Amino acid sequence: MVLLLTMDDDRSTSGRRKLTFPLSGAIEAPLDLERHLPFRLAVVVNLLQAQRDPRVRAVTDLGLRELRVLLNVGAYMPVRAADIGYQARLDPGTISRGIATLAERGYVEVSNDPADQRSALVCLTDSGEELYGKVAAVLQERATDIEQVLDGKEREMLFDILARLEDKAEEVLASHALECRESGQSLSADQREMLRWYRRTTNGLKAEEV
Repeated sequence: MVLLLTMDDDRSTSGRRKLTFPLSGAIEAPLDLERHLPFRLAVVVNLLQAQRDPRVRAVTDLGLRELRVLLNVGAYMPVRAADIGYQARLDPGTISRGIATLAERGYVEVSNDPADQRSALVCLTDSGEELYGKVAAVLQERATDIEQVLDGKEREMLFDILARLEDKAEEVLASHALECRESGQSLSADQREMLRWYRRTTNGLKAEEV
């Protein structure tokens, strides 16, 4: 039996959460997480993590890191590891470990990039393509179900908004990293990667600036 729950607008998850968790009076001006865009986006992302979906788990026991790499390789292969990181906004270490696990399980193969011997290209194997097809089908069906709350115009508007938010988030975080470096602080690997992504996206920074 499948239980379907429907909610009126005034009983949305956000509305019920505000009633259940009123803002604290113990500190002055607490951050209203229900009106904080990054937090709300993070909540949706947490809900939609692929490995938490029972239908995905019925197809594969891969973890989130490996699933993200698998989906990016399937979408863009042959693809360099650095390009996977850029597309998914994941750090090089995460990408390397994900590729290594997928290669060990026979889902991807790595070969030298003929155009750049310092880089490697990643492709799906036959078994990787089979798994990719199964996972992609489940995720597409889920996306279709979720998008029912939007009409066509709203869907396109949402994708446009997400693109603008991504660009602005990258710009803000890159500027914060530059401020840290200009003040003499050492940059973390994540901050250096953010600067590389920003330069690649905008071509607005000279190589010596990042």
